[in-house]
Amino acid sequence: MTQRLWLAEFIELYRNEPCLWQNKSKEYHDRERKSAAYKVLLEKIKEIDSTATIDTVKNKINTLRCTFKTEVLKVKSSQRSGSGKDDIYIPKLWYYDLLQFLTDQEVPRSSRSNISKDNEETNDVSK
Repeated sequence: MTQRLWLAEFIELYRNEPCLWQNKSKEYHDRERKSAAYKVLLEKIKEIDSTATIDTVKNKINTLRCTFKTEVLKVKSSQRSGSGKDDIYIPKLWYYDLLQFLTDQEVPRSSRSNISKDNEETNDVSK
């Protein structure tokens, strides 16, 4: 098996374990679920490194995420600079598209005020 094929399969296994990357889900805080997911990924890594541990899995994931995030920032930076379509950065990372599922994590949560309308009216000193 080639390194590229192995890594593509590893990324797919990671994507299928949202408890490891979807920080807004309930599963993300379930330690047992995450432990089981890490074990699945550990078995995949052991195909190429028989001495791998859970820390090896976590380091691999961290490396993939950091590299992907760097490419995402390069793309966003080139879009903000006012460049033309031809000048927008095109990621050189071959697995960039495989990690697109991680971009969902960058959407900020909606917020709401914790100040009630009644409080605003009684505290408004400009009246």
